[in-house]
Amino acid sequence: MLTGRRSLQERLRIYEEAIRLKERGLGYKRIAKILKEKYGSSPSPGMICNWVKGRHHPLGSCNKLVMGPELAYVIGGWLGDGTLALDRPRYQYYVKLSVKDYDFAESWGYYLSKALGKSTPYKPRWSKHNQRWVVRGSSIQLYLILKRVRSTGNPWILISYLNPYPAYALRGLFDAEGSVCPQWYEIEFTNTNMELITLTQWLLRRLGIESRSYSHMMKRFLKDPQSDRIYQRRQTVLYDLRIRGRVNILRFTERVGFTIKRKQRKLKELLQRYRANQL
Repeated sequence: MLTGRRSLQERLRIYEEAIRLKERGLGYKRIAKILKEKYGSSPSPGMICNWVKGRHHPLGSCNKLVMGPELAYVIGGWLGDGTLALDRPRYQYYVKLSVKDYDFAESWGYYLSKALGKSTPYKPRWSKHNQRWVVRGSSIQLYLILKRVRSTGNPWILISYLNPYPAYALRGLFDAEGSVCPQWYEIEFTNTNMELITLTQWLLRRLGIESRSYSHMMKRFLKDPQSDRIYQRRQTVLYDLRIRGRVNILRFTERVGFTIKRKQRKLKELLQRYRANQL
């Protein structure tokens, strides 16, 4: 069995691997054997069963995540615009979103409260310094999961949370990093992480939506228009995922869509162009 000497990160990693192995169709005894071989100790088959069925969690009293579409949306939005913050004196592990659209921040805060089992939505606050709406919630479990993604650059770690709810995961992703170009008849998703592009493309295919990806170089240095300070980019390659074609656009509209009203209007304009030109 797992001992109390294991760190929260280690317990969470074993839990996530057990869930993934079960999704591959392995039995509880087989999963326990694999985990013991890899980590030197393992939860019992009965405990793994309780994990899978949601009756117990290895982090015990730490605020438990509620698996569902709300969590998938929260993670999708965070992958685009999210950050993490640790308040050590108060033992607060914050998951944050900082965006320019209030409706996005409001929706993300609502879904975050549901994902953390809270009855009151997290409300956005305006940051004068960043000129953004900021919303945050404290969850050591979600913090540790997302910290692994941030440190490795591998969003596929989150697949067990996103795979059951691809539409919600994609709506969060496209609310954060998506745009609509009516004049080019396309929906675009951009990011500097190619792994996130391939994950997004994979989720789209699950909904029958085809897309293509491209890359281009960005200028290494950029100027802040407000402070005139010069910054050097960490990444100089930008990846674009583009959804084109009437069937794919319609499927995206029906199955994914946007929460942000200004993006909804752009998508409506694109659909009107299709009707007007009968493409």
